Amino acid sequence: MHKCFLLLITLAAQPAMAHPGEHHGNPYAALWHLLTEPDHLAFTAITLVIGVTSVLLARRRAPKLVRNQHHDSR
Repeated sequence: MHKCFLLLITLAAQPAMAHPGEHHGNPYAALWHLLTEPDHLAFTAITLVIGVTSVLLARRRAPKLVRNQHHDSR
């Protein structure tokens, strides 16, 4: 199963579709490019949503884990 999945992923891989423009050189120009291109902003937004959701779920779950550990030690 694992080898079949890897084979499927390998066969389905596509070359990266890059947009024109420089991504290196002046760091301020690179930062401006990352903050103004819609495709970069979309992936940044997705990453932020996943990160914030993960932190909130971890904080919500942490007190339950601590409570369970106190009950087990008695």
